[in-house]
Amino acid sequence: MFFKRINLNSSLVTNFFSLVILQGANYLFPLLTVPYLFRTLGVDTFGLISFATAFAQYFIILTDFGFNLYGVQYVSSNRDNKDLRDTFFANVVIAQLFLFFIGLLLLLIIIFSFDKFYENLWLYLLSYATVFGTVLMPTWFFQGMEQMKYITKINITTRTLAIIPIFFFVKSDSDYLLVPLFYGLGSIASGAIALYVAKKHFNVSFDFSKTSVSSVKNCLKDSSEFFMSRISVSLYTVSNSFILGLVAGNLAVGYYSAAEKLYTAMQSMYGSLTNALYPYMVKTKNLNMYRKIFTVVVFINFISLPICIYYADFIMHFVYKDVAAESITIFKILLGACLITVPSILLGYPLLGAFGHVQYANKTVIFSSFFHICVLLLLFFTGNVTVIAVATLVLITELLVLLSRGFGVYKKITN
Repeated sequence: MFFKRINLNSSLVTNFFSLVILQGANYLFPLLTVPYLFRTLGVDTFGLISFATAFAQYFIILTDFGFNLYGVQYVSSNRDNKDLRDTFFANVVIAQLFLFFIGLLLLLIIIFSFDKFYENLWLYLLSYATVFGTVLMPTWFFQGMEQMKYITKINITTRTLAIIPIFFFVKSDSDYLLVPLFYGLGSIASGAIALYVAKKHFNVSFDFSKTSVSSVKNCLKDSSEFFMSRISVSLYTVSNSFILGLVAGNLAVGYYSAAEKLYTAMQSMYGSLTNALYPYMVKTKNLNMYRKIFTVVVFINFISLPICIYYADFIMHFVYKDVAAESITIFKILLGACLITVPSILLGYPLLGAFGHVQYANKTVIFSSFFHICVLLLLFFTGNVTVIAVATLVLITELLVLLSRGFGVYKKITN
């Protein structure tokens, strides 16, 4: 009955399935390479690459600056006004390029200031190539236009071409620099093609004469609130691998990343729905449709994930063949966190954000990340930073986000 009431030709459904395929590709392709790299490079080198990838994520968040949320909202609200869209597009491109060079300068200062980073200078520089690729990729534009099918086709093609060489050229741990090289080239190619598609199919003019220093500053200012939310999320997602690498070493990062890759792959399927639902809800405010989707998704989540937890040992050995007991335990804890994360994400921007409570949705993440960092520091100073402790902390932090967002929905929307 639920699916019969949805127009299968609607932009929501089309966008949703495009995002499902895109998110699936984003995590399926790494899952194709991760087991191979895990065995070929060894846990220690695999952990080093995971640490460099986590480090690069900070710069991706910096250059994104919340545009993947604010940009979706802006484009969705002004999709029929070409002049506004084009001016906004140009402002975002200039702002992100500015942030890219700021990030590059910061990276070089860190590399030449700390031996830990200087010893693997080329690894961090090559990993930074993915930052440039994300700057070029205007995902926010296609998502706001509810035309994610273009990005899906581009990403699948370029990612396929990027990972195939890994199986041919990465044969031992001495070839580890080829991994960020191929990933970076694939990311840059995706972004460049996406810009071409934006110009050809949506007639984006790239007229930078319409921009000014003040308009770029205003664009950054308007997006800064979303940026605070994004960077807060990173404190209890990206930072886990990074801090483990600093404190416990590459081996610990390897164990944690092996489990986290599978966890994020499963979670990404639900992320596709929220990314498709957000611009739809901004435009329609269709609360009845939202309630139906929320009920179905949460029901599927609470049925499927306990089964995955029960078979966690089998899943991890099937993917990695030889895997440590620590990774299996981490995987079970993170799957437990996924039970909480899915309804939490659905209550965030698709509901609170779409109904004008973006600030509250952001504050729930900022507050929870502050809690996460405080506990991490406590673990650090007491010498208790372990992979199990970090994974458990992720679960507790996600529970805080869910409870605070649930309270906000009750007070601000349902009442």
